[in-house]
Amino acid sequence: MANISVNASLYNSLSPFNVALVVLYSIIVVVGLTGNSLVIAIVYKTRSMFTPTNILLANVAAADFISLLWCPIPLVIGLSGTNISGETADYVSKFFTGYSVTCLTVSVTYLSLTVLAVERFHAIVKPFNSALALTNNRMRYVVGFIWIIAAVFSLPGFILSEYNKQLGRCLDPWTLEKAGSIKWLYVLSLIASFFFSGCLFYCYFQILKGIFINRTVCSAETVSSRQSNVKEKRKLALISFTVTVAYYLCYLPFLVFELYIAFLPYQAILDNYEDLYKVYRIVGFVMYVNSCLNPFFYGFQSSNYRKNFIRLFARKTKLGNSSVTCR
Repeated sequence: MANISVNASLYNSLSPFNVALVVLYSIIVVVGLTGNSLVIAIVYKTRSMFTPTNILLANVAAADFISLLWCPIPLVIGLSGTNISGETADYVSKFFTGYSVTCLTVSVTYLSLTVLAVERFHAIVKPFNSALALTNNRMRYVVGFIWIIAAVFSLPGFILSEYNKQLGRCLDPWTLEKAGSIKWLYVLSLIASFFFSGCLFYCYFQILKGIFINRTVCSAETVSSRQSNVKEKRKLALISFTVTVAYYLCYLPFLVFELYIAFLPYQAILDNYEDLYKVYRIVGFVMYVNSCLNPFFYGFQSSNYRKNFIRLFARKTKLGNSSVTCR
């Protein structure tokens, strides 16, 4: 019982570590919500940006936006010491204080990046094969399909999350106490990650080889149009590739840690609980950092995003000035 009470207090203690986490989460939430909302607005309001690639990037931004809205909730509720009981506690655990919604949005991001890699592969390496080419009319179905499949992948998180009265907090499949009892979930996640990673690796290997090594991209076009098309396709390929690499760098530490915890003896978890708690919080934070990075990748690598951001901001400024003048 002593171990349980001490371990439980880590989640509602205003320790320097937890306070630092709150500050860091506040920063990425403000930055990420602002950046991702701008990406969505730019794609939605700019006709020239309404392409399959940008729609998929906007879908990633929407998933990141939701992730950032939800990410501080478990930490803040734990530190506030709020106690909820009964059926309401289980409901709150499944949708708010657990990480089931995060599982959904992370799955949406991963599936969107996979579809994006396939779309870039067909647009750059196989431009004359229109069978699997994505068009704007098809994108609504593709995006809907991504969210449906992601919801199916996330069902174990919603089903297995529950409120534990003894600990006084939510236990979801990713908590230190519960990971060892659902090893099958982590094994399936690892298998799925290998499958999608293989698809991503193949697509980007062929894209980068075609652009930088074989230089077979746009080989049938005129010299002037070829140069402009290659330049634009390089930018789009590098943006999608950078976003994918950043996703892996931020997500893999969390996946590796959870796999380690799942196969670690429970007594070893109890004996090293405080240290494991800190690692658990850190890798979880790193995973959320990815949600605020993507707008910077778009801005640094794409002149179209920068120009349309300036246009969007200038338009709002003009509207604001005209409304003042009318008064």
